Order: sequence, then C-alpha cells, then structure tokens
Amino acid sequence: MRILCPTARSMSRIMNTEVLQRCNVCDGNALSVVDPDCNITQCCACGYIFDSPRPTLEELIGFYSRPGQYDSWLAELEPRQRLWKRRLDVLRPTKNPGSLLDVGAGIGQFLALARDSYSEVHGTEVSSTAIQIAKEQYSLNLFQGTIEDIHLPRTFANITLFHVLEHVPDPKSLLRKCHSLLSPEGILVIAVPNEVTSMRSFLRKLLVRAGLKKQERVGRFGLPLIKLDSDSPEVHLSHFTSSVLRRLLQSTGFSIVKETLDPYYVATGTSKLKADAYYYCCLAYLKMFRMNVYDAMLFIARKKEPRSARRL
Repeated sequence: MRILCPTARSMSRIMNTEVLQRCNVCDGNALSVVDPDCNITQCCACGYIFDSPRPTLEELIGFYSRPGQYDSWLAELEPRQRLWKRRLDVLRPTKNPGSLLDVGAGIGQFLALARDSYSEVHGTEVSSTAIQIAKEQYSLNLFQGTIEDIHLPRTFANITLFHVLEHVPDPKSLLRKCHSLLSPEGILVIAVPNEVTSMRSFLRKLLVRAGLKKQERVGRFGLPLIKLDSDSPEVHLSHFTSSVLRRLLQSTGFSIVKETLDPYYVATGTSKLKADAYYYCCLAYLKMFRMNVYDAMLFIARKKEPRSARRL
C-alpha cells in the first residue's frame, strides 16, 4: 500500500509503507494510536509499542544499503572493538561451545572478534554495503537476506541478535526462525534499546513535553520519528519493554536465563569514564531493585525442548 505519511512528507516523496492491523507479539487486534504525529501505536492487550504506518521491508533494505551508511562505524573501529569485547565478556559465562550465528551482523566486527571464542562463526545481513565491508575488512562471507528467507542447512549452538529485533517488521517470526535454527538447549542472545523505561528516555520525554527539546526527531513520548534521510543512522520499528520482550521470548519457545544491561556505548577519553560510571550505576540499580533504567537491555535465553522430547 502507498500512503503519504509524516515520514514521507519530511522527505517530500511518496514512500512505500504498511499499516499493521494486529499486534506482532500477541496477535491482538485492539490497537491504540498513542502518538499520531510519530505513528506510534500500542497493543491494548500486551503493551507492545510499535510504528504504524511504517516503511516496508524493501524500503528499509534500500535505506541500509546506501553508500556511506557505515562510514561512522568505520571511523570508530577501535572504540567499537572495546564494545564487542565487553559484550563477549557478558556472554562468556552462558555461551555454548560450538557454532555461532550472528543475525544482522553489520560490517562483521563482532564475528571477527568472536572467531577465537567459538568453533565456527557465521552471519546474516540484509545490507549489501555492510556485506561488502565485512568481506573486505574481515574476510567474512555473510549470508545476504532476511533470516526467514535464507536457507541455512544446519543448526547452531548460539545465535546472537545485537540491536536487530527493533529493526525487523515481524519480531515474532524472526524469533521462531531462530528457535528452529538452534540446536537442543541452544542459546539465544538479544540486545535491544530501552527506549521506553530507561532514565534517559524518561528525561527526554519530560523535556519534550515541557517544550525544552525540539521535536524534529522525537515525539511527545520521547520515541524517535522515522525519517529515511541522510541524517538518520537507523530506523526502529519496535520499542520494547522488558515485560513485552519476556513475553515474546516465552511465546516463541525460550526460557530466560538472564536479563541484564547491554554495554552498548562507544566512547573514548573522559566520555568513556562517564559512560562506564553510568553503566555500573544502572547495573547496581538493576541488582538492587530488579529494574532496568539503562539505555539498552540484553536477554540470554535457552531453547526449550518440546515436552514430548523431555519425557523420553
């Protein structure tokens, strides 16, 4: 379907969009538009927050395949290397020995670093630009396309999705596919932004509503407005809370092993010291009050075996 939505008006062109009629998490049809200016909709049954109308998958693939899309990543390879090392440290206690599939591998920096920690590493990516960089920079041959459309003739002991789930049109379909690709007792790792309940999102919401922050990129709920232009580094279609993501994982056949913070930040010098301090303060808060107020959350889940298999 083609409609002129706020995103399209901001670009002065018609963009291919789609409108969701049902919730992608619980399949409910009671949906409420909570921020019409930013196309933010919420499921009245499970609380899932998402964009609708929103760009189609074809529009998004074109957006992420633009020349120069990953120039900022290439300019930050060293601090991003430290980011991936922090994430590997978080995963180490629960990872399975064996193979790894990284879904939405980007330019492949994580896979290149993970080679020493897993017996085999593989990755998928929709962006042709990122795939070319991964090949040239790290000698990685990534599978191109969405994981639902790629034929992978084997299973994996570990699957990771670092800041991928918020970008895909159907997160439940993606997790079901991951479940089918995991070996028995396989580990799934998901990291997503905490755009709804973090301290930073709470402050951003207050500033927007008080008129102290421009609303060019965020709406009155503090959530980002989709703009497929040169100033937008990425597009989020879903805005997860901890409770919604837990429900989604459990409904797709996973048991949750651990919920923690995702040390996602890329910083150097004094900025890194501040980012470290904020991260560890939020980590302490999570341990004391069981509430994640940090900017990003990380879930480690295990594939549950069917009941019939457990009885054998």
